[in-house]
Amino acid sequence: MTTVLVCATPEVESDLCHTLFWRDDLERYVADRAEDAGALALTTEPHIVVIDLALRGADRLITSLRNQALPHPVSIVALSHDPGDVADNEEASAGVDTVLSLPSSPAWDDSLVQVLQVPTRKQARFDVRFDVVSMLRAKPGAHRGLVLNISAGGLLVECAGLPIRPGDDVTLSLPIPGLGKAVEGRARVVRTPVEEQIGLRFEAFAGDGDASVRHFLQTLAAQQSATA
Repeated sequence: MTTVLVCATPEVESDLCHTLFWRDDLERYVADRAEDAGALALTTEPHIVVIDLALRGADRLITSLRNQALPHPVSIVALSHDPGDVADNEEASAGVDTVLSLPSSPAWDDSLVQVLQVPTRKQARFDVRFDVVSMLRAKPGAHRGLVLNISAGGLLVECAGLPIRPGDDVTLSLPIPGLGKAVEGRARVVRTPVEEQIGLRFEAFAGDGDASVRHFLQTLAAQQSATA
């Protein structure tokens, strides 16, 4: 699930409640001070951070987020009350992915759709090879596949003969190397890039499965850094 951290005053937060940032399928945290948002970022590991440029310390928060070693890339959205906000915070705004002008409006919609897709595109992917057992939630029968790469957002799986289409929901059993038990969860098919390969986006995990996947990714990242 995509996690959003909003750093804004209650008045701006009230305005944002009517936007796509308040979708039901997003996990959301809110802080009205930049220092509180910085601490929350370490514990919640957000994929998207929304920052009101008018808040004191907004520029330091943006710089901190860009320098923090989180397990996945973070997309930063700046909220501007007027064009002067961007000009006065030129250095900070250079570190954000997009700037949205307040108040919110229907003109935001296209930008927000793109923003919500950015974390998946930016997530580091690691080439791996291990088995996965999947099952279409609406149909009986288990299917075995080979995981080709993994990120915090999902998997690319080689799975011959699976009657599957984008939008289908599947359950997963992932025997991640180094773990004593398989990680169980569910995912959604988001693409079929080539024949017999499917892209899966993680939707939810059972138990501590999410933490297990993050730990595995951190291990892969450390190994990659050591050999770079």
